[in-house]
Amino acid sequence: MTAFGPDKPSERSLQGGDAPDQPGPGESGPSGRGGSGSGRPGGSDSGNSTASSLRAALRLVDTVIDRERSGRTGFNVSRLADEMGLERSKASRMTQELCEKGFLERREDSTLRAAHEFFALAASLNPGLLHSSRAVLRRLAIRHGASARLSVRDGVLVRLLRAESAPGMAEWLTRATLVTPCWCTGAGRALLWDHTGEEIAMLLVGYELIGVGGPNAAHSAAEVARANARDAPGGLVTAHGEFEHGITEYAAPVRDARGRVFAAVAVLGRQNDLAPHEELIRTDLTAAAAELGNLS
Repeated sequence: MTAFGPDKPSERSLQGGDAPDQPGPGESGPSGRGGSGSGRPGGSDSGNSTASSLRAALRLVDTVIDRERSGRTGFNVSRLADEMGLERSKASRMTQELCEKGFLERREDSTLRAAHEFFALAASLNPGLLHSSRAVLRRLAIRHGASARLSVRDGVLVRLLRAESAPGMAEWLTRATLVTPCWCTGAGRALLWDHTGEEIAMLLVGYELIGVGGPNAAHSAAEVARANARDAPGGLVTAHGEFEHGITEYAAPVRDARGRVFAAVAVLGRQNDLAPHEELIRTDLTAAAAELGNLS
């Protein structure tokens, strides 16, 4: 079995002389007909163990994601095991398999974060959001002659889930694989809407902010926090020239049923075209964020 099934013997037990149980004369292994389990392969003991291990794996991924959302330094395997109350050998096996399957990945500093297969699975399990968001984004794009998009945060990156655009918008605004920094984009700052200044600073430790983005991009974590504090009274991120010269991005956080920010909806376009209609955009984005949140 893999880490999702019954526990394998630890490396210590194999190397230290404590051999795993072996069937005696006339007996089969645990899954054989003469074994001590249910008496048949795939019996209830095996099923219960597999289900238990699957629940543990899902809880492990959830713990990694909650830590990532908090803006604090991610867990490495040892700290994750301590947080979850698992033996470190078991946590190591589970994280290794989750990494191999693409649900988690290790950063260069050995901390863990959610990976591409997790986001793909999340999308497949919530087709209503991605499907229904098309109409919401299309309506925003046409109404404001702009690009409208739905994004999520992956550490310090903002990943585009879906985009709709009015005719004539620049191609870079609509590419489905678009990845941008969280500190100099409207969507990124909306995804950090509930983060304190300290949490933003911890998230951005070790990242070089200078030289990235447009002329009004933040150059420090403190500037990101101040920009969000400035926009907070209006309930909407207003990013003029933060990622691209002459481009304005308005963005609103999208919240789930528990009130947590899980996505951002944004309208992007030329500053001269959008700025005169800021109040209407504010109203439409607020309504769109609420509508998308109800689909989560």
